[in-house]
Amino acid sequence: MIGALLLAVAAPSAGAVPPPLDYARLVDEAIDGGRIIQADAMLSQWRAGAQSGDLQAIEIADARMALEKRRDEEALARFTALERSGLNNCRVDEGRGIALLRLGRSQEALEPLRLAVADCDGRWRSWNALGVAYDQAQSWALSNAAYERAFQLTDKPSQVLNNYGLSLLKQGKAEKAAVIFDKARESAPDDARVIANGDTAYVMAGQDISRRPADTADEWARRLNNAGQVAMRMGDLPKAQAYLSRAVTEADSFVPEAAAALDTLKTTEK
Repeated sequence: MIGALLLAVAAPSAGAVPPPLDYARLVDEAIDGGRIIQADAMLSQWRAGAQSGDLQAIEIADARMALEKRRDEEALARFTALERSGLNNCRVDEGRGIALLRLGRSQEALEPLRLAVADCDGRWRSWNALGVAYDQAQSWALSNAAYERAFQLTDKPSQVLNNYGLSLLKQGKAEKAAVIFDKARESAPDDARVIANGDTAYVMAGQDISRRPADTADEWARRLNNAGQVAMRMGDLPKAQAYLSRAVTEADSFVPEAAAALDTLKTTEK
């Protein structure tokens, strides 16, 4: 009898209404996690049943979705309108700064990104974007510190490490960059950007690149071609010829870029 009474108390009444979904939090989490289709679906549901108090939060979500979909001009216009309305929100500052960066306006991006990290110190995207903006200003100590902070905050570090490695290459620190790209490959072993940038760092540091077990003949040839192109830009013509020749001979398919570069080298030698 007592057990039956407890069950009766614990069971929800037939007319109980479930609590409303926290769409603002759910959409934010989906966008931050890169789950764009899910975020889009939830945003549509949220908009369909929106209350008057939801409108500004929906505008922020719309701006963030535009940014995630690489509609950077639209995103910038949306974030700027929110800022001009008097809204003080680190997601708005972060989004505006990233949009400005993507549009090649890195100097303008510094102010909103500084505001973003000042108000919300725990957002790795803000710190990562700030590192890129400092790179453009050649403020190397500040960019290094920003990347290190971003790395501490994210569980998906390959993007931060890739940017940090590129920064070190710009600073002429190829050996340190190679170490950073190796670390990036540990978390994203098949990321083509990380692989190519790592190969660039190795060549610039005077080290040889090595084939991964996962590389097909054509993938390896593309990496050899990239290494040869880097060596050409450095003026190391013997190394460039060696890499480019291997790209042509070790590929299953024709590699026109490598062949054209070899022709250029032959003309230079004459």
